[in-house]
Amino acid sequence: MTLNLVIILFLVGLANGFYSGLMGTGGNVILIPALDLVLAPLGIEEPELVKFIIAHSLFITVFNGFAVSYKQYRIGNFYLKEVLLIGIPAVLAGFMMSEIVKTSDWYDKIYFDILFLIMVSLVAIRFLLFRTKSAVSNRQEKLQNGKLMHYVLGLFTGVTTALSGFGGGIVVIPSLTDVFGVPIRKASSISIGVVMLLAIGVTASYISFNASEQIQQVLPNQFGYISMSLVLPILLGVFLAAPFGVKMAHRTKPALLRLIFGGVMVLIIAKTVVGFI
Repeated sequence: MTLNLVIILFLVGLANGFYSGLMGTGGNVILIPALDLVLAPLGIEEPELVKFIIAHSLFITVFNGFAVSYKQYRIGNFYLKEVLLIGIPAVLAGFMMSEIVKTSDWYDKIYFDILFLIMVSLVAIRFLLFRTKSAVSNRQEKLQNGKLMHYVLGLFTGVTTALSGFGGGIVVIPSLTDVFGVPIRKASSISIGVVMLLAIGVTASYISFNASEQIQQVLPNQFGYISMSLVLPILLGVFLAAPFGVKMAHRTKPALLRLIFGGVMVLIIAKTVVGFI
């Protein structure tokens, strides 16, 4: 690894940590394109490249989620009950889907990129063009307390995370704000807790492997599909920047948070579309 690459990875970590603290996501919309740019030139074959990207993205998200969740806990904005209701089903679904993806070659990068583009586009449209009502209806109040709906959300989040590499916030935040009627600051806090648990489940799949599994050993200090040399500079940036993102989130108006969330999605959409051309 060159010094320039280490610096780039550290800067990616700073951006990822700040954005995660600000929005309550795993910051994977930043990590995935960055990891694609870093890993693609290393000669990793297409079916395996998706696995490397997802594995690194979610391994970093484990620590990112912990840093943000701890800060939310310190300021009294952590909701353990909701995190567990959504997070436990998400962990189970994410681990099982990861095992399917990891042990097969059908999930080519073109499918990964298309799913990535669809998910980001839907969220961008929802956050930029539609507004949630300030008043929460009776139906929404029931949804907030409905365990079954939380379980369903967790299962769906786990599956989409295992297929896309997102930490889950891109699904959890819009669902909580627009379907459950949860204020965006509370939704962001719940989301990052779910993201942390879910990332642990998926990472456990990608860092472990059987002797019969053929994994390309192309990265320095590689364990399973994860290179510690690549993730350490990113994690350093994450831990430095995440607390500042959380502080900024509590000083920013909800309407502006929605605009930032949607705006970042638009930028990522543009980058992904250019990659198809």
